[in-house]
This record gives sequence, C-alpha cells and structure tokens, in this order.
Amino acid sequence: MNTDIPKRLRNGETWGRLVLMLVYFLVVFEIALLLVGLTMLFQFFYRLIQGQDAERLQSFTSDLNTFIHATLQYITFNTDEKPFPFCDWPAPDQADDAPNYY
Repeated sequence: MNTDIPKRLRNGETWGRLVLMLVYFLVVFEIALLLVGLTMLFQFFYRLIQGQDAERLQSFTSDLNTFIHATLQYITFNTDEKPFPFCDWPAPDQADDAPNYY
C-alpha cells in the first residue's frame, strides 16, 4: 500500500489548482469565448463596410487566442505556468514590421 496518498490528498497546491481550474473554465474561459465571438462578428462587419481589417482588433484577438491557449495548457496540466492574471498578459510574438499597440 502506498503511504504517500494521504500526503498528496493534503497538498494545498493541488486543491488550489482545482479551484483555479473551475473558476477559469466556468467563468473566465466562457467570457473569453464570448469576446472571441463578438470580435469575430465585429471584424466581419467592419471588413464588409470598410473593405479592410481592423488591425487593433486583430492584435487584441491574437492576444486573446494566446490567453485561451495558455489557460487550456494550465487547466489540462500541460504546464505549471499559471495564466493571466497570475502572470503578465500574453502578447504574441510580433514581426518587426508589425504595428505595436502596447
């Protein structure tokens, strides 16, 4: 019989991760998905009316996609790096000629 099980059951970091996973999955992730849907619709109508993409919105949705990926990596135990707001807001790698809005 493994005697480490009671010790692992009392590990506060694991229980804290469960709480964080539930909050992120049930609240923050759903809000992020709603924002993706809204920005997708706005970008569609902006392009339809203006004939071009909204660059600042593209930058925001790129950051949002990076945030969603980082969140999914954490809650599925693929990384131990906590997502935003426990670290900096994820900014995707910018090309040298890409505009910087930060």
